[in-house]
Amino acid sequence: MCVRLGPDGNERWRRPFEPLAYDEYNLGDSTATQVTPAVREEGVYVPDRDALVKLDAESGVERWRIPVETAYAASVVDDSGVVQTGYQETVAITHGGEVRWRRPLQSRAAAAVADDAVYVVADECHELDAVTGETNWRTRLLFRGTAAPVVTDDAVVVVTGSVHAFNRDTGGLLNSDRTRWETGEIHATAFASPVVATGRLFVVSPLGLLSLRSEESE
Repeated sequence: MCVRLGPDGNERWRRPFEPLAYDEYNLGDSTATQVTPAVREEGVYVPDRDALVKLDAESGVERWRIPVETAYAASVVDDSGVVQTGYQETVAITHGGEVRWRRPLQSRAAAAVADDAVYVVADECHELDAVTGETNWRTRLLFRGTAAPVVTDDAVVVVTGSVHAFNRDTGGLLNSDRTRWETGEIHATAFASPVVATGRLFVVSPLGLLSLRSEESE
């Protein structure tokens, strides 16, 4: 269900959506993520069970619906369009509802978009060309990523229990110098994205909120 409330708390509109049965994909409730609608002036983007849906922000009327197999992560929107990850594919769509590209990349995490690149994590971290969807580079992860990566000017940070920072601008599809730094000592919560603020990296762990230096852990 997607509901819009006014400033006074009164309901403006609501639209029903078919809930995802996580057990069908061996996920279970403990790994289910809260999917937040992506809200822009031109519309509201909501993942449905097997589709990405755009709603009119004022009326809640459905503007378009694009098939995306098991779209169970939040949409990521920028000026060029929206990127939706899913159980079997990652899809880039314009604001008008035209599919720009599809890639058979499975991801339980939302993508990250920065500059002219899209970052998708699963068993590997992929940097994709935002226009074509082609892979610029990819690197193997020890565990499957389930939280959206965080992108800085120089690096992309991925949490999979361990914390990894990869160089964005290192050349080559499988360059051995991709890793900037990593730490497996803090057991970061795999379903929560890190946050960059005040020149530090904050991650959630069973011990609470931890602060890391920009290049290595404390």
